[in-house]
Amino acid sequence: MFSGQHTRLRRLETSDADTFFSHWNNYELRQYLPSPLPSSQKEIIAFIESKEHQFRERSEFFFGIEECCTTKELIGIINLESISWISRHAFVGSFCIFKPSLRGKGYGRDAMVTLLDFAFNVLDLHVVALMVESPNKQAIRLYENCCFTNRGTLRELAYRNGKRCNVTIMDVLKRDFIERYGILPKGDSIL
Repeated sequence: MFSGQHTRLRRLETSDADTFFSHWNNYELRQYLPSPLPSSQKEIIAFIESKEHQFRERSEFFFGIEECCTTKELIGIINLESISWISRHAFVGSFCIFKPSLRGKGYGRDAMVTLLDFAFNVLDLHVVALMVESPNKQAIRLYENCCFTNRGTLRELAYRNGKRCNVTIMDVLKRDFIERYGILPKGDSIL
């Protein structure tokens, strides 16, 4: 596990499928994720198993976000994907806090900072990037608060609710993250 102040990033297990499934088919949540289409519980189990395989292969690091102070429940997901071990970069792919009541309370920021600490201070990546739909101002503010900088716009790349929208490209360099956060204390080994 890899701990922040309020969250812990941990590998997903098939036993998480029930919690995952109870939130995953909510369109409000999924509309900003790579696929807004609903999934069956069997598909979610297969998804978790495939992410475990990719984790072992070091091609993607997909984490469950666990609240670590009180309930210790699975509250979201976050991942690093498209990792280039030669160029030392990766992209944040899926990232969400499941329950609307837990959003805006610092869990997402804590999980993102913890993921970036893992990326820069454990994996020794040089840059982490992401793409976010430009109308998603709440997410953009969160990323800016985690050291990400707007690097450009892909015009009309996304299609959401019957309309085309731009996608903002953001990134953060290791040196900028270290300057702001340093090296965070480490929890138990996750590899």
